[in-house]
Amino acid sequence: DTSSLIVKSSPADRATACRVVFQMLVESASSRLRIITPYFLPDRSLRQAFIASARRGVQIEIVVPGSHTDQRWVRLVSRRKYNELLRAGIRIFEYRGGMTHAKVLCADGLWVILGTTNFHNRSFEHNDEVNLAIRDEEIAARLTADFLNDLKSCEEVTLETWKQRPLIEKIVVPFAWI
Repeated sequence: DTSSLIVKSSPADRATACRVVFQMLVESASSRLRIITPYFLPDRSLRQAFIASARRGVQIEIVVPGSHTDQRWVRLVSRRKYNELLRAGIRIFEYRGGMTHAKVLCADGLWVILGTTNFHNRSFEHNDEVNLAIRDEEIAARLTADFLNDLKSCEEVTLETWKQRPLIEKIVVPFAWI
């Protein structure tokens, strides 16, 4: 038994409930955020929320796909915005064990959201998405254990390694962002 609720977003009814819940959890986290997502393209507002949370001491760890991804352009464009996140102390890990398609947010070891929503505006505003928001320490602990296990198959992106990304990526990605 647990407490949970369904959170959906749909362009049909102009609902952006997923965006509201995701941003609310990022902004209200008090100790830790752990996120795994296959497509990580947070807009300015979400990036600012991540940075503000990190600056007030929230430990933020994000797992994104490494080279094994079904959307290479999305991965490259996502990497463009790592600079400001890494400078704020947010830790980003690229999953190397294959393609990951998990979409989980765990906040403070208490709240969990899992479902279909990715961290980008297309998911928040244009796609039909559905998630389960759960307030349960046991479920959060189980998904945290899964997250920590996934970290074993990750390579951390540091500010130094990000700066050393290939020249072609530095040249092409600003145009791909559009």
